[in-house]
Amino acid sequence: MNATQHIVCIQDLLDEWRTMGRQQLRSGTELIAKVPMDDQQAWMHVVFPPLDTGGIERLERDLGTSLPRDLSALLRGCGGMTLFTGAFHLAGRRCPGISTGDDSLQPFDLVALNHELDVLGWKPKSAVAFAQNSWDLTVHVTGMDRSARDVVRCERTTGRVIEVHEDVFACVAARLSRLDELQLR
Repeated sequence: MNATQHIVCIQDLLDEWRTMGRQQLRSGTELIAKVPMDDQQAWMHVVFPPLDTGGIERLERDLGTSLPRDLSALLRGCGGMTLFTGAFHLAGRRCPGISTGDDSLQPFDLVALNHELDVLGWKPKSAVAFAQNSWDLTVHVTGMDRSARDVVRCERTTGRVIEVHEDVFACVAARLSRLDELQLR
């Protein structure tokens, strides 16, 4: 499959999940797949609003490296995701100091994730970690090999490669499809 087919796969899954309910917040954040919980409501998935050019530039400045083209394109389409009540996080740009209201719901912090991995010492400076699996704490990293566009899923502490995808879109589509197959919704 090519990048376009992976994007369609991601969009199709989001559309399927939207049939279980959705709510758009004033901030642009979309809540998807309502889950009844006692007297409260919870949501299975959260999709954050896309980043504009300025948001991408600030993210790159804070990271100290340029985002790969496909990751930048993904973040221009959605500024991060929290799926299956936190089982998978597509990281994005957090705005510090916001603690109330709709704007307090923010994506997992891409800059903090990368700084944490930099401290561990296995991630090349030009590589960018962009997602995390909460159940096993593995991370998804693009740019591990400067000569390839590959995206790898790695052990968080050691960087040992567990699986490889051809690009960011293939990685996200595979992860979402797999979680959907596991009936985690």
